Amino acid sequence: MGAMTYENFVTEINFLLSNRTDTDATNATRIDRWINQAYTYMCHPSVHHFREMQATATITLVSGTNEYDVTTIGTDTPVALRWVSYIDATADSNLANKRKLKPRGIRWFESRTLTSSRPFLFTIDGTNLIIAGVPGSNENGKLLRVGYTKEPDLLVTTATTVINRYYDRPLLKFMQAFAEADLGMRAMSLITLKEAMGLLNNAGEKNELEAEDYGFETEMVLQPAMGF
Repeated sequence: MGAMTYENFVTEINFLLSNRTDTDATNATRIDRWINQAYTYMCHPSVHHFREMQATATITLVSGTNEYDVTTIGTDTPVALRWVSYIDATADSNLANKRKLKPRGIRWFESRTLTSSRPFLFTIDGTNLIIAGVPGSNENGKLLRVGYTKEPDLLVTTATTVINRYYDRPLLKFMQAFAEADLGMRAMSLITLKEAMGLLNNAGEKNELEAEDYGFETEMVLQPAMGF
């Protein structure tokens, strides 16, 4: 987890803004917005892939139903699906027979008459995970295992981030960029954003584990990152 707390970020942002008061920069609600917008933005998979943001959950298949709401899986808010697998069993285990589902576009699904079979394809339409084939009586009660990227919990009071402390500095720079953009310092915010991206990429290169995540090539984003 990070080394800087929410309160540390508040202090540093005020310092980087020269403790200015003419724009109400000391307002707690405004600073809270900068902090948490920057945090969720940096953790979005289109910006950077953090292992701490990756999670898995299972979906129980229902006969005749091939659409499932992904917002109800797990205990987190999913922002992207990384992969989907069919488990030919009613309980997930290392020895269960598994089949990886391949991603397809929604237009493929809309132009086909689907048949009853074990799932082999998936797509996302809004917040619905749609699969083909349609689970039948043989698949009823069996599982889909879903890998997804989640949204981080917002920072409050003395909380620290769930990502590694190496990312505290780039995160602070992202917070500064959001603040400068809102305060009308557009040119400065773009310079700060470029610096933040440089720090983020550098921290990632030095903190990566040997086993890289290659699943993001087919990742399906459910909600986009907040842009500038």
